[in-house]
Order: sequence, then structure tokens, then C-alpha cells
Amino acid sequence: MGFLEFPAAGAPPAPIEVWPEGALRWSDPAAWNGSPPAEGGSVRIEAGRIVVLDQDIDVGSLEIEGTLLVAPRDTRVRAGWILVRGGGRLAAGTLDQAFRQRLTITLCARETGAPHPRLGSKFLAALDGGTIDLHGAQRASWVPLGASIAPGHNLLRLAQPVDWRAGERIAVASGQDHALVEERCIAEVGGDCMTLSLDRAVSHRHHGQHAPMQHVLPGSIAKAVLLERNIVVQGCEESERSSQGGYCLIASALEPGQGGRRSIGRFSGVEFRRMGQFNRPGRYPLHWHNNGDAPESSVSGCLVRDSYQRGIVTVGSRHVRISGNVVLKPYGHGYIVESEDNSPQLVTTNLAVRPRVARFADIKMRSYCEHRPRPFWIVRSQPERPAAI
Repeated sequence: MGFLEFPAAGAPPAPIEVWPEGALRWSDPAAWNGSPPAEGGSVRIEAGRIVVLDQDIDVGSLEIEGTLLVAPRDTRVRAGWILVRGGGRLAAGTLDQAFRQRLTITLCARETGAPHPRLGSKFLAALDGGTIDLHGAQRASWVPLGASIAPGHNLLRLAQPVDWRAGERIAVASGQDHALVEERCIAEVGGDCMTLSLDRAVSHRHHGQHAPMQHVLPGSIAKAVLLERNIVVQGCEESERSSQGGYCLIASALEPGQGGRRSIGRFSGVEFRRMGQFNRPGRYPLHWHNNGDAPESSVSGCLVRDSYQRGIVTVGSRHVRISGNVVLKPYGHGYIVESEDNSPQLVTTNLAVRPRVARFADIKMRSYCEHRPRPFWIVRSQPERPAAI
């Protein structure tokens, strides 16, 4: 299932701020030779430098060839684009110690910041050996319903315990491709952590695991999905009007044959919102492109919601670990993944909810038949794909 284990009791220990030797805080003028970056300006962190982000920032572009570490505080980052390259690293939390505050990265085209010559604007990317580590709190990503719920009722019984809290938003999805979706807020969580009282009654019937199977197809069993994460990567508000959201790219090089170093993208407990750029090939919410054999990369317990173009995509990038994720209402397929041996795990631990019809203008994109979108589009791995972004 998409269930991720969580501590049974007690709050996590407070993080201890221990930074590498030579690290300087962003707020310290000494980190910038006495001239801190201006709002909307272009910022570059050179190789060998370590900067600790300890304040909200608003920049036109941010290029990281050294290291940028996010301090354990609520932080807002607004940028036209962010590029991690050449051995650089951007990190909030680690695989072993999650970032438990709120981090919001908003990607927004800026009049004051020039777009990247190849990648444009509104992107978070790791190229030529760059590393992005974003690790939010591990949560129960989705679980099946244990018992059916009828219209007019607001008591939801789950098949597994969850770590969800009152005030958080969830979605209940059922039917073929989980096309029937209702969003609600949790009013109260029962002591067994398997019973939720919703703020409003549901309007439709959703079948649970214990429904009579002669009347319900196994794939139609309802799922409850958590719609909240403490790390958010999002396109700006204007994205809703243009369908041109942000996008996240992990690649060795932009052009085939350039021979760049393999990049690493590790994401857990992250929400990707207002992402994807409609009708622009390669600009998907989360995309590994021509990154070779990439077992170091992973996406786990993440949420991609209301994407303007597909969900999680890996092309020319084998063995990326994909587990416990939810892609909610994307235009096009939910997951497009090259896979030799992990497709059963991919299908059983990840969830796609109501993929929507998309008619792309690009001929190669149209070959994926997204006028009939699928939750999972799995293709056999190939040694190389001679395709540019």
C-alpha cells in the first residue's frame, strides 16, 4: 500500500543546528562580501562555498555550484528559477532526519530576472552532477477504506492506522481510475487512528475493502489520500490562468552525447502543486531525463496535485525508486516510467487519481495516447534515448 510508517508516540526531537565547517548564514553580510543579494536579483553560490538559508528570500534566479542548506525554520523561497549543477547541492533535511518545519518554494517568472537560455523559467533543476535533497516529515500518504461509506454520512473507517490530524485536508477517491473524488477536512481522529470524522458528509457512495466483491471491482475500492505536506514546491498563482506551472528536472545533460555527470534527486514528503507546463515537452512536475542508471535517486511519499502536464516521469533514467506517492488529477498519464523489474512495486505502492484527458500538440507526446490517459504508462528500459529536452 501507499502507507508509510510513522513513530507511534511522542514528538520528534528538536533538530540540532550543526553545520559544516566554514558555513555562512545567508543573513550574514559576510557571506556576500558585505552586499547581500537584492530582491529579484541573480544569485550564484560558487563551488566550495557552503551557505545556510536562515531567512525568506525572493530572487530572480539562484544558481548553486556549492552547497545551500535550509535551516530548520519556517522558510519561503520565491525564485524565477533554481539550478543546482556541477557537484552543487540543495538540501532541506536528510533521508535519516526529516525537515519538520514548513518550506515553500514558489517558482515564478520574474520581469527582473532573465530566463535560463535553455530551460526558460519557473524550474527547479539538477544538472551535470547536481544534487537536490528535499525530505519532509514522513506521513501516511494514502490508505484504502476499510468499510464503505454511504451518501449523507461523515464517519470514515480506514483499513490501516494513519498519522493524520484534525484540520488537515484529505480526498476520498473511488471508481474506475478513482474518477470519483471528494475533498473534505478532518474534524476529529478516533483513538484507534483508523476512524475519521469529516467536516461535511460525503455526497456519493465509496466502497471499502469489506464491500461485497460480487458488486465491486477490486480496482474500484476507495482510497483516502492526505492532501498536506510540510515541504511544498509550487508554481506561482498566475500558473492557474496560463497552465504554465513550475517544473522539476533531474538530468545529466540537456543534450544527448554531452556526457554530463549523473545528477541526483531525492524527494520524500514533498507536495508538488501547480506544476507542469502544458504542451511543452519535458516540462513535467517531476522528471528524470537521460540520467542513466540512477539508483541513488528516489521519490517517496510525495503528492503531485492538479498538474498541467503528467505527473512523475522517468525517461532514460533507470532504477529510480518510486514508492508511496499520489498523483492527483493530472492532465495526461499519472506516471510514465521506464522499468525492467520494479513495475509490480510501482503499481501496488503508488496511486494515481483521476487522470484527465490531454491533447498535446507535440507529435512525440501525442504518441503516448493521452486522449485516453492511464494511471500508469510503463515502458521497457532502453540503454539510451537520443532525445534532447
